Amino acid sequence: MRRTLFLNLFVIALLFIGCEGSEVYRGKWKALNAEGLKSEIVFTADEMTIHNDDGDLGSWEYSQNSVHLENGTREYGIQLENGLTYRILFPISDNQERGVVTDQNGQIIFIIGRTKFYSYDDVFGLK
Repeated sequence: MRRTLFLNLFVIALLFIGCEGSEVYRGKWKALNAEGLKSEIVFTADEMTIHNDDGDLGSWEYSQNSVHLENGTREYGIQLENGLTYRILFPISDNQERGVVTDQNGQIIFIIGRTKFYSYDDVFGLK
């Protein structure tokens, strides 16, 4: 009974929030792609901006389309205005300071950190 009440309240809260991006991942991130290119990613309530060290800059509007919480880990789904779908995953239980951005197939696009650049092992290792 208690669990059902909590779930209903959670769904209602999501409806009030709408499709805006979660506070968990909003803000600036240091990002590293598979080739080692450093970038800065900024998430606002409805826009994602990527600025690469090589000078490329891109901005896309997005809407959050899913939230999955399990055993302290978090996963958020977003859909960009151009139709691409990404997941923002925080695989370390109760740690939203580092994570990954993946494509719809689970391929890692960026490893992200709030304060520094992290490696794959920093996020998925046994550290």
